[in-house]
Amino acid sequence: MNEKHALVIGGTGMLAKVTLWLADNHANVSVIGRTQKKHRDLIEKASDPAQLNNIAVDYYDLGALETKLKQAMDRYGPITVAVCWSPFYPAVERICQVISERTDNWQLYHVKGSRRYFEDEPLSVPASCQYRSIYLGFVLTGNLSRWLTHDEIAGGIIEGVKKDEARVVVGTIHPYENRPR
Repeated sequence: MNEKHALVIGGTGMLAKVTLWLADNHANVSVIGRTQKKHRDLIEKASDPAQLNNIAVDYYDLGALETKLKQAMDRYGPITVAVCWSPFYPAVERICQVISERTDNWQLYHVKGSRRYFEDEPLSVPASCQYRSIYLGFVLTGNLSRWLTHDEIAGGIIEGVKKDEARVVVGTIHPYENRPR
């Protein structure tokens, strides 16, 4: 199969615009999201709804996650890029293992909150995975700060994928003590 296949975890909410951008730049995008309604809303916004594959699974159920991911790759081919917004690292590691069983060279863009920039858990990824971290910071204007909007987050992630750098910060994370509370 020559078509590209992307995966987005959390792609029906905050990362919806990232999913749609990938759909416009890949043949197929499998999306792990929590609700069917958000997936239907996403499909309505897609230029080609047939490019979006809903994976309805709770990523805390690692066995079901693995099964659904393998089914998606059986149908759409190996995954070459994944954008993952999940604080549950065992799921991220399982996703990496399953993709690496069928893909020799692929990119994982792991989206994380700003706290993880300073204190993060170790993550085990296979050699075939080019691991990238995208940290979500905040906006600082003078003495005032605010969290990033969904549009700013999506735009920053898209730019991070385009740049393909090992570590990208969307917004700012310094000085960390000035973050919104």
